[in-house]
Formats: sequence, structure tokens, C-alpha cells
Amino acid sequence: MRKTNLHIALILLFGLASQLSLNALSDKIRCTWRDNPATSMVIAWDQVQGANPVVYFDVVDQGRNFNAYKLSRKPDRVIFAKGMNNHFVRLSGLQPNTAYYFIIKDSEGSTARYSFRTAPDQPTQRLSIIAGGDSRNHREARKSANAMVAKLRPHFVLFNGDMTVNDSSTEWEDWLKDWQLTIAADGHITPVLVARGNHESENKTLIDMFDLAHPGNFYAFNFGGNLVRIYTLNTLIPAGGEQKNWLENDLKTTGNSVVWKMAQYHHAIRPHTAAKTEKDDIYLAWAELFHEHGLKLAIESDSHVAKWTYPLRPDTGPGSDMGFIRDDATGTVFVGEGCWGAPLRENDDDKSWTRASGSFNHFNWIFIDQEKIEVRSVMTDNAAQAGTVSLNNIFEPPLGLSLWSPPGGDVIRIYKKKPPVAESAPTKERPQHTTAPAPAESDDLGGNWDALPRLVPNPASGKVKIDYEIAQQADVTLLLVNAQKQEMARLEYPAQPPGPQSKSLDFARLPVGRYLLVVRAGKKAIKRYVVVKG
Repeated sequence: MRKTNLHIALILLFGLASQLSLNALSDKIRCTWRDNPATSMVIAWDQVQGANPVVYFDVVDQGRNFNAYKLSRKPDRVIFAKGMNNHFVRLSGLQPNTAYYFIIKDSEGSTARYSFRTAPDQPTQRLSIIAGGDSRNHREARKSANAMVAKLRPHFVLFNGDMTVNDSSTEWEDWLKDWQLTIAADGHITPVLVARGNHESENKTLIDMFDLAHPGNFYAFNFGGNLVRIYTLNTLIPAGGEQKNWLENDLKTTGNSVVWKMAQYHHAIRPHTAAKTEKDDIYLAWAELFHEHGLKLAIESDSHVAKWTYPLRPDTGPGSDMGFIRDDATGTVFVGEGCWGAPLRENDDDKSWTRASGSFNHFNWIFIDQEKIEVRSVMTDNAAQAGTVSLNNIFEPPLGLSLWSPPGGDVIRIYKKKPPVAESAPTKERPQHTTAPAPAESDDLGGNWDALPRLVPNPASGKVKIDYEIAQQADVTLLLVNAQKQEMARLEYPAQPPGPQSKSLDFARLPVGRYLLVVRAGKKAIKRYVVVKG
């Protein structure tokens, strides 16, 4: 009997070992760019074990059958750094706005099948971007934000620096392990463009982790053809000198031919926490350039708070504050300031032109088209409860997504041309501090829910259908709150025409419970339902 059991155990052990040998030990996979995002991609990984790795790729999903893939490429660069055997394959000559499928095969087997999508090269293609920074040492918060990336499936991520605390090998291995949570369930990888933070000890760190092409860690790429040019700047080297000269020249030349210009960098010029000092050197080097050349959005980090500003131009005259004055027509909007897992700080240094500030884990979710830029701040701690965007419309917030909603609304809109009605000025000298998550306070969220029409999601699809009618054109909002009046989802339908309307909403990923669904036309509630799930 003992011999039989031993025999069975050996068979099982041998079978497990055989199975493991089929899998390549390529780990910590990420994608980025060092050339035209529409026609290139860098695939990077840590080769833990095995030899002679090759990337097999194709526009057709061939699963793990490497022989079926039409294209292949060996690593262009290999470097041992931060305790990892980093391999980089630089793909070029790719088709714009196209999904590519790939595996990595080595002497010991192959990875799972992954995919990425090249960037669009036409300005008519709307873009979805996630931007934030400061992931550092609170791993659970970091993991939750990473998981939210996978659910929102943006075209790419802008990461504004401070990935780790001490730039150590162990921390980088953990960071890249956690970054795998940004990979969607179907293997889709979102590319990331990185900026250096003060916790990256040298420029070489990002070159060795992400294969940055420029030794100074500052660069720029176009997305959507001439739709937007995004500048990644480095606040850890002099803002003037070589970097300023490059920035000014590029804004005058290549930047002059695009619809939009925006920038990402680490240190906030005017931090919104008293724990951080003002960055006058950056202000003097870049602020006027931003304004002169029409850069409309700047994404900052470092301070570990949330902030939105009104559009600003550099000015030290009457009515200015800290070298800026509100200018809705020509100003630059500044958002930030880095809450991807770093220790939160108090938002205790608002300016007269601050639109809103807070202190909570988040990143910014940015939509860009030819007419406008939209910025929302996604609160990332509830990633497990949030749904996933539809592949048919990655711009519609999924159910369960928590958006920061400070006084004045939950979205910043930056128009190419000034909108017919300008955003209202702040009602107080300094905006109200807000923290998250906060209850969705409104008169139409109270009352007796039992008296309201009842909706039950379809058991098979999880969907409910709602009908409503509006008398005249209006911006329609569907607001979903739980029994504690916590906002669970917000869907916006701008400028809906008058008449009957119908929407189908997916409740499949929401927890069992009762929810209030409010339909608002403008600021007026026109329909209220109780949704009962389970």
C-alpha cells in the first residue's frame, strides 16, 4: 500500500514538473514606447529563467501556438538592473490603431498569450488616458489603482514618477509584479509612459526599467496624428538650460501643428499641501512657455493630494496669486498631485484660483477629441466593486465607478473654443476642501424608496431598461446610489434631444442590495427608481 501511494505521488510530481516546463519563466511584462506610438511598441519583461527568448506576434490571435504567428523578434536590448534580467523587444512598422497578439517563447516554454493596441493616427479618433503618480509604499492602494486601469482599458497610462520609495531592487520587483494587475482578464496590456520622480535616484532607473530613449528622461509624442502632443518633462534635472531649450523649440515647431498640447511631470509648480515648497524654478522656466504656446493641461504629482485648478496664465499683477491669475480663455489647467498609493497628505494650501482640492487615492481619467478635453478623477480604493467598460464604448463609466464630485461638478471640460456659457466663478474666496468618499447629498436622494417604481435586473444578463422623457434639450445624468447614499455610478449624456429616451444599464457586477437610480435633466430630477438586485 505504501509503495502504491509513493508511486502515485511520483507520477503526480512528474506530471506537475512536466506541466511547469511548458511555461516560460518570463515575468513582469509591460509595454511602452520609444518611437511613434501608432507604428511601434516596446515589449519588456524580466527573464527569470530559460534562454533564447523570442517574441512571436501577429494581428491574428494564435493563442500559444508560436508556429502559427507570422512575425517574430529577438530582444534588441538586455540589461541586468534592479535585480532583474530586463529584456526589451522594439517592434516597428506596425499598423496604427491595431490589436497585436503575442507570446514570449524561450528554451523552457512559452508565456500566456497577451495583446496590445497601437495608438490611433487619426485626429477623429477619441482618446482615453489615465494619468497619475506616486505609488510608493502602500501596496494595497497601489494594487487597487492598478486593477482599476485594467477595468477602464485606456489607450495608455501617463505615470508621473515616484514608483517606489528607495529605488531598490526589491521594491522595483514588487512594483512590476503589482503592475501586472493592469493587464485585463483577456490579456490586454495598456502601454505606459513614465516621468521621473524624486524617488527615482537617477535617470538611468527609467532607462533600465522602461527603455526610455532620451538620457535626460524628457521627450514628446503625438497621438491621434495631430490630435495631441504630450510632453514628458523631468523636474529632477534643471528646468532651464537644455531641457527648456528643447521644450521651447519643440513647442514652436512640432507642437505648433497639433490641436492640443499637454504635459506630465513630477513636482507640482504650486503644491496644494503646506508640506511641500513652491517650485519657483519650474515656474520661471515653463509657465510662460505653457501659456505662450497654448498648452492646455498639465498633470503634476509629488504632493499626495488631489487638486483641480481653473485655467491659469502666469501673471504677477493685481488679482494674481502665487504668480498665476485665472484666465478661462487662454489659461492652462493644472491637475494632480499624485495619490496612487503614496501616503496621503493634507490639502491645506489652496490658492484663490483652486477649483477644488482633496486627499484620497485616485488617478485622473482624461478624454480628448478635436473639440474638447474632459478630466475626471477616479477614486481607486473600490476597484473590486467597479464594473468594466464595454469594449464597444470605453468612454462610458462602468457601474460602480466612484468619481470625485467636488462643488461645481465631477468633470473639467476644456474647450478648443470658449464655450457659450463660461464656468461660474467660485462662490467663496477659496474653494471648499473636499475629501472622499462622500455621500451623494441631494434632496432627490431621500424620501420613501418603497413608494418608487421598482426595477429588477434580468437574471441572465444583469441588465435593466429605463425609460424617461425630456421636454427640451438637456444634459442628462443617471445617478446610482446605495442604501447609505454613497454614489456608486454616474453616467452622463450631454445635450440629449427632447422626447422619449431609453437606456439599458448593466448591473451584473454590482453587489446584491437595493439602489436608488435618479434621472436628472440639468439639475432637476425627472425620474426616480428603486433597483433591487438579489
